[in-house]
Amino acid sequence: MIIKLLTFLLIIFFSCSRISNKNTGDDDSIIEIDLLSEPGFKVTKLSEIAVNTEYIPLQTLEDCLFGPVTQKIINIDNRIYIQNGGKILCFDADGKFLFKIENRGRGPEEYTFISDFDVSFDNKILTILSSSINKLLVYRLADTSFTFQRSVKLKAPAPYRVSMVPNTDKAFLAIPPWKGNEPTLSLLINIVGDTIHFKPNCYKYKLVGNRNYLASNEMLVYSIGNTICFKEEFSDTVFFVDTKDNFFKPRMIFDTHGTLLTPEIRGNPEIPNEHISFIGSIFETSRYVFFSYGSKETRNSDHPIVNVFFDKRTKKKYKLDVGFIFETIIDNTVKTPVNKLKDDLSGGPDFTVRIDLWDRYCSGGRLFSFMDAMTLKKYVISEDFENALVKDPKKKSELKKLADSLNETDNPVLIIVTPKE
Repeated sequence: MIIKLLTFLLIIFFSCSRISNKNTGDDDSIIEIDLLSEPGFKVTKLSEIAVNTEYIPLQTLEDCLFGPVTQKIINIDNRIYIQNGGKILCFDADGKFLFKIENRGRGPEEYTFISDFDVSFDNKILTILSSSINKLLVYRLADTSFTFQRSVKLKAPAPYRVSMVPNTDKAFLAIPPWKGNEPTLSLLINIVGDTIHFKPNCYKYKLVGNRNYLASNEMLVYSIGNTICFKEEFSDTVFFVDTKDNFFKPRMIFDTHGTLLTPEIRGNPEIPNEHISFIGSIFETSRYVFFSYGSKETRNSDHPIVNVFFDKRTKKKYKLDVGFIFETIIDNTVKTPVNKLKDDLSGGPDFTVRIDLWDRYCSGGRLFSFMDAMTLKKYVISEDFENALVKDPKKKSELKKLADSLNETDNPVLIIVTPKE
């Protein structure tokens, strides 16, 4: 009788444990998301999805000046890596400049263009992918410097995304299907160039006419915790790299209701495509899946690309607010769509991220944005700031002091948002 009772209690315990994990989205079950279902209410405030905002002044020196458009941010422990054009800048968590990598050229230690970069989970290895010359450069990182280790010549076709697989010496390479007949789209190698595993291209197509092009959403790659995830262009499934056996296994499935872009439509301009849908970006935090998509219903609306987040705990979708900013690029004023969230945590200006860079501004489970020093200084003397109601008045006061301490020509201020768990 006692044995039966203990067995029953153990079954109840483990069943409850599985239910608890499933509710938080932390278990190994596959996440399922209906792409075309109508999202719930629109989220307009940071406090609805986040618990904290930080404003970090980045040290301003001649060696670390950078412009307003940053291609990618990586946060590993107490370091922040910023790709700005052809250079990568490294700052510590307080904004102190540590070093930069800027090795443009065609020599063995140089690159012509930074297609992508990543940093290992232990902050010891940095890789730069230069697709224009089909080369992967590997650097060993120290506290305030770096040392070139090797250059790996890659075979065609050229990948354009690289991710270091945590706790290994391997790198995941994503190859876009822009010619149609690539043998593989997803490749796992070690940092000396040996192939460890690959996923054959199951979506080959024949190009009709001259339609070679490369879009930013050809292959979606991101990390969540210590896991590398990816989605191929014509697939409704997000896979992850299993470090135990190096296999690619399903993590997430989007129900596209049969509307996803097909290889036939991609390769032939004569095939109608008014009913197709596409997924433009994906990234995750511990609680949320953020993604953008377009569909027949959104194509003719004011916002043809919808930005949504899925709460893994409640299994509900919510829409992110969208606005516009005006940027000056080469003396021309450009209207740029952005996601925007009101900072009701610290009283700062709207937290805005360009929609086309949204997935590149999430790292280490946190969201990032920038604001130039002059704009922040003007904001804290405005009526909007004076009248802002915030969750933490102390943080509002600290933001005012920070803005007053800046010079108008200082580097942009880094804004860090920590989402809810």
